[in-house]
Amino acid sequence: MTNERRCCQYIGVLFLLLISATVSFALTTNQESRSGNKVSIVTGANGYIGREVVNVLWNREIKDGSISTILCLVRPARVEQEKQFWNRYLQNQPNGCRLEVLPYDMLDGGESILKALRFASTLKSLDSDGDKNIDICVYHIASVFGPSEDHVQTATDNVQGTKDLFLAMAKIPNCRVVLTSSMAAVRGTGQEPLNGKFYTNQDWNSLSKLHETNWGSSYQWSKAESERIAWDLAKEFNISMTSICPSFVFGPPTGTLSEKCDRIPLSSSYSIELVGQWVRGESPVQSRLCVDVRDVAKAHVAAGSLPNAIGERFIVSTEARVSSEKMAEALAKVCRETKLGDPDAISFDGKFQGGAIPIGAQEVEASNRLQDILGVTLRPVEETIADMGRALLVAKDTAVEK
Repeated sequence: MTNERRCCQYIGVLFLLLISATVSFALTTNQESRSGNKVSIVTGANGYIGREVVNVLWNREIKDGSISTILCLVRPARVEQEKQFWNRYLQNQPNGCRLEVLPYDMLDGGESILKALRFASTLKSLDSDGDKNIDICVYHIASVFGPSEDHVQTATDNVQGTKDLFLAMAKIPNCRVVLTSSMAAVRGTGQEPLNGKFYTNQDWNSLSKLHETNWGSSYQWSKAESERIAWDLAKEFNISMTSICPSFVFGPPTGTLSEKCDRIPLSSSYSIELVGQWVRGESPVQSRLCVDVRDVAKAHVAAGSLPNAIGERFIVSTEARVSSEKMAEALAKVCRETKLGDPDAISFDGKFQGGAIPIGAQEVEASNRLQDILGVTLRPVEETIADMGRALLVAKDTAVEK
């Protein structure tokens, strides 16, 4: 055999080894990517908080390069409209993951959430640890907030919807849940903090009851009762759970800070309705313990992905109320900057001095736990109110033009 022939054979063997190694690496890489599959299910995904949670999930997957699926669960009548919203909003963004909009009825005895969970279980990919791998996360945000014709029935519906969801989750392994609770579950109107100073994640609403003439009391009862039942069922069925207790949620609705969604209706939200009235001068600005919707969404997503968040309860709120006067000043400034509203028409309620804790004093303990465990830092109230006022003025002006 000539040296030239031996050389050719040697090169051929090296080439085959290289191809083999390349194929092996590609298969391994693909398997590692598939084992990182995650499915996020968001109930109430067309709502004020729900849309922003989906937005944060989408952008996180683009950043991380994960192979993921987001299932947006909305009322059957809203499915097509929500598909239009996300098709328009995401049309110029990189394809970070798969997004689907599915029908969800909170009061169908758990049927629609179980269908979504079973669908998710066909998409997920477990690693060698099998049932130790939590790769489906449900963000249960759907509930009704605000005055209604029968607020007692609405309150009991909120509780039943949560119960049915957890019973459905008990039938599907490898699920994790982030429950959207509320400060209403932490304290009732006028309730004193356990430590005598400010509310913590250890406080529970012990005052609010179902009330025939007071929708606020009924709503507060429903949030506290829903969260209590959720923790009980999570313990009974060994479901990994985290609860998020936001105060009053403000901030720009998803899509309003861009030009992508100018023809898509805003989410239906009492917060949007309320601040819209303030910035248009239709009702006086009120001091609220509040938090930005963008920060609430970040807290949800962090709680659904970090192992040390399991079993935790988080208050998500700025720690003190800002006066109604300062909030009104922030909105008036936006009116002057945008020239889309009348700053002189904006008024504020200066009579209210706070509930059990005065305006300006620390009302909750939240910042350190949010930063230390979830890595979330909250925006100042003035920034939140200004951004929301600007977004609503621009959205209204765009709607008038069209």
